[in-house]
Amino acid sequence: MSSRTRRLVALSIPAVATLVADPLMGLVDTAVVGRVGAAQLGGLGLAVAVFAAVSWIFNFLVFGTTSTVARAVGAGDREAAGRRVSHAGQVAVVLGVVSAAVLLLAAPWVVRGLGAVDELIDPAVTYLRIRAVGVPLLLLGFVGHGAFRGVADTRTPLAIVVAANLVNAGLTVWLVLGLGLGIAGAAWATVVGELVVVVAFAGLMGRTRLPLAGHGRPRRRELLALVVVSRDLVLRTGGLLAGLLAISAAAARIDAATAAGHQVLYQTFMLISFLMDGVAIAGQTLVGRALGAGDVDEARALGRSVLTFGVVGGAVVAAVLLAGAGVLPRLLTDDPVVLATVAGAWWLAAVGVVVNGPVFALDGVLMGAEDFAYLRTWTIVAAVVGGVGGQMVAVVGGGLLGLWVAVQAMMVVRLVSLLLRVRGPAWTRTGKGLVVDPDAAADDRRQSD
Repeated sequence: MSSRTRRLVALSIPAVATLVADPLMGLVDTAVVGRVGAAQLGGLGLAVAVFAAVSWIFNFLVFGTTSTVARAVGAGDREAAGRRVSHAGQVAVVLGVVSAAVLLLAAPWVVRGLGAVDELIDPAVTYLRIRAVGVPLLLLGFVGHGAFRGVADTRTPLAIVVAANLVNAGLTVWLVLGLGLGIAGAAWATVVGELVVVVAFAGLMGRTRLPLAGHGRPRRRELLALVVVSRDLVLRTGGLLAGLLAISAAAARIDAATAAGHQVLYQTFMLISFLMDGVAIAGQTLVGRALGAGDVDEARALGRSVLTFGVVGGAVVAAVLLAGAGVLPRLLTDDPVVLATVAGAWWLAAVGVVVNGPVFALDGVLMGAEDFAYLRTWTIVAAVVGGVGGQMVAVVGGGLLGLWVAVQAMMVVRLVSLLLRVRGPAWTRTGKGLVVDPDAAADDRRQSD
């Protein structure tokens, strides 16, 4: 095994475990609140969906911080990397406080706007308002993840996430069932878990060896860079989710069995994306460091290695899904009609992972290069292809198999666009303006003198 491969593996495995930890612990919250009552469980599901949207909107704090820190560290400029983390943290606090205030005030209107029936409104509003207190902590945690990923440390975030989730799980059981606080107990347990994450990141930030003090407030140029990154990443992720939502809506228009079957395949798709995103995180970090050091050849070699990981990983997962076709769907449903519907499309969803693996991997390569605008544009194009295709299936009656043809068409468009991009030189020349602000650097030097 080459040193490059060892580095990718060493970063990927903890990253995968970190990504999977949260949804697994989310099952604990669901199981505990589910013992309280249907209304509380339904309110939890609705409120958690709102916070998933909040995470989507602000995930640029993770990806943008990772890429710019990695490039600055690769260039040997830890001062610039520390300044980026410091300023991202300040932005996270401001955005978190504003978002928290909005959620606290608008929670009833948000819940009603989502069409919740009357019995779900009170528990969902209760959960949203308590969780709103923790939004600044959530966003600061994003910055912490980005800082450690940027310095090629994925083990520390894993340890922090596991510890925080264990605290969250224990508190959930105690507050919900022991003290009888219901859904409010689950919300407070999550806020405490988010506090544990922030405190742990702050306490362990010395491991990054990044100077975080004395950088002042972010300048206009740096704020503009953050705005551009956030715009591109929000549109990229939003486009992808909109395309998948359009296909899910098309499934709901066909019949209940198709909608249920689509949910089984969709949840499988999302779990696999978590597994493959670990490779993307490793690629983002190492490619960013190589480009920061000006080593384009190493960045290209890393891109090829990450692509190989994606192809091989996708093929292995596809083989597992095909072999488990008679067993795996039964873990999610025991309805014979739904299982029969899933059986007709399972093979396509499984084989499609061979395409999806390299897509997730190459996403990380271009994020490491800070090629966010390209990712934004072609992900939106792919989402339009998939979403329109799904709606056409609903009109002509193509069933679940047709819907997953639309899903895979979306992924094929993404794969082709990514392969074309990494074959050329343009991606190695993007994003340099996001690392160092010469005026800010000069100010820092004057202050240190």
